[in-house]
Amino acid sequence: MSRNPLPLGTWGVIHTAKATDKSWRARAKYRDLDGKTRKVEAWGPSAAAARRNLQIKLQSRQTPRSALVTSSTKISSLADVFLAELESSDKASRTKDKYAHTVTKYISPQIGSVRVGETTSGVVDHFIRNVVEAVGPATARTCAAVLSWMFKIALRHDAVSINPVLGLSIPKSRAAKPQALDPEQFTDMRTKLLAWEREPALGRSRTQELHEIADFLVNTGLRAGELFALMWTDIDLDADPPTAHVHATVIRTSTGGVTIQDHPKSEHGIRYVTIPPNLVTALRDRRARQDSSDTSNPLDLVFPSSTGTVCDPNNVGKTWRKAADAIGYSWVTLKTFRKANATLIARTMGAETAAYQAGHSKVSMTRKHYVEEYKEAIDTRAVLSAFDAANPGFKALAREKPAPKSDFD
Repeated sequence: MSRNPLPLGTWGVIHTAKATDKSWRARAKYRDLDGKTRKVEAWGPSAAAARRNLQIKLQSRQTPRSALVTSSTKISSLADVFLAELESSDKASRTKDKYAHTVTKYISPQIGSVRVGETTSGVVDHFIRNVVEAVGPATARTCAAVLSWMFKIALRHDAVSINPVLGLSIPKSRAAKPQALDPEQFTDMRTKLLAWEREPALGRSRTQELHEIADFLVNTGLRAGELFALMWTDIDLDADPPTAHVHATVIRTSTGGVTIQDHPKSEHGIRYVTIPPNLVTALRDRRARQDSSDTSNPLDLVFPSSTGTVCDPNNVGKTWRKAADAIGYSWVTLKTFRKANATLIARTMGAETAAYQAGHSKVSMTRKHYVEEYKEAIDTRAVLSAFDAANPGFKALAREKPAPKSDFD
């Protein structure tokens, strides 16, 4: 009768023998995960030391194979495998750049020398805590997401038996309540912005584009990247109502330049937004100025850069901050116009309409991050007067209330 084989991943009796005058050898049979039983040995200055070294070796043993990732692979090498998989994935270009930057900026420099097999949840937790303290929770969550993906690769190669990133607790950033411009504030800000644009400045003249950018953002609720990706073929000023088709956005590449991505931030970002009459007039004037200008616009962009190329939202944001500080609206960013648009639409047409306008998949996101809370009491007197006993309507309602039926009816 044949003897039962060793269970997978276990070893048999350890035998020790003196090899030389100063060394001992320990041997045992180990059944690898491929089903084959192999002899494994270790050495030490004594029988006990050799046995101990062999036990450590057996506990961390992996099935011999030509895997790209093993337990002895360093995280920096695992990162190379991850980056190759990331590049061939269907992730958005912006996400690829963000994850690659996370690897080169934080993961590889700080824990790149740690081996995959010795990366415990404690090691990962210590790293994430350091990132939280040094940079903040948002970056720490990105690091955790990248590490989780990396160790999923290690799991597929049997380099680890569990993903050490699972179960981590990362503190959340406290989201500030949305603050939006109301129409009166926007009118005041726009008047001051026009005056700032016309003021003489040392050296290079000030841009004359900011007020038009602000007009378009506050009237459409677009993201800045979506605005700068708009082409004139996306605008239909003769439709009823006039519309803009949003289906792309401007992103920054890993090389530091900008390009137009053929889809917006999410699939819900692909949408049509209506253009109000005042903006239609402004766009017609803008088109006429571009047609008569000597500056080329090969991509036929609605808002090209001063040289006719794709406009960088980051550069516009820097210019906007200088202007906003100068006119007393330092709290207003390009995103504030988006919040102003969402707040006005939510209060007049409902949060669902505001979510569609903003290109959000969830109405809750629009309410939480874009719609400003009411700062004044809502006048509900006309409705609540129905509870006033002195109100004639209250008595009429009381008379019309049917009497309860008797048990004898």
